[in-house]
Amino acid sequence: MNDVLVGKGLTKTFDDGRRNLQVLEGVDLAIAAGERVCVFGRSGSGKSTLLHILAGLLDTDAGEVWVDGTNLTESAPKERATLRNRALGFVYQFHHLLPEFTALENVAMPLLIRGDSTKDATFKATHLLHEIELDERMDHLPKQLSGGERLRVAVARAVVGDPKVVLADEPTGSLDSESASRVMELIESIGERHGTAFVIVSHDEGSSAFAHRTVRLSEGHLVTDG
Repeated sequence: MNDVLVGKGLTKTFDDGRRNLQVLEGVDLAIAAGERVCVFGRSGSGKSTLLHILAGLLDTDAGEVWVDGTNLTESAPKERATLRNRALGFVYQFHHLLPEFTALENVAMPLLIRGDSTKDATFKATHLLHEIELDERMDHLPKQLSGGERLRVAVARAVVGDPKVVLADEPTGSLDSESASRVMELIESIGERHGTAFVIVSHDEGSSAFAHRTVRLSEGHLVTDG
């Protein structure tokens, strides 16, 4: 399989005013098309930093990130934004849905930002919400949805634009175990049906059951489990 996301020699150091803290030290990570990878590590180990660098939201001190064959690291800001919209999807722990828009409108939003017509974006978002069994909730605002439903809408929003890879930052961290399992089952099924790769940063060791591969970030280095 082709690699859709590659990080090469990623290094990141933060200066807290008293000392330099090296969070990433030459990290290499390659994600194949359709692959689900969980990244584990203690709090403060740099998991979210790694995810933000892979997304091009944070610059690396050294190394490169390639997304779908394009060097994200060397891309201009406008090119990065276009590449993110086309090739990447995002899921956050607290969903980050737009509160004033319905579930349907939230899912359609990435397509509207891309420039798709309202008709086409609405059709595709409706089809996806039907696929994940949220037909009866698509006209509800986020505040009218349960925590698990909000995360499922967030997953739908992340994949509606047919990205090559979705970056998920603690997607089950705010959920009870039953809701967390349902979200991970959704990620697994969508990944299988749509051929979407997922990089999932998590504290939840149970997430490994839904992954093809698990890695751990410790003292700036990434180590494959097993």
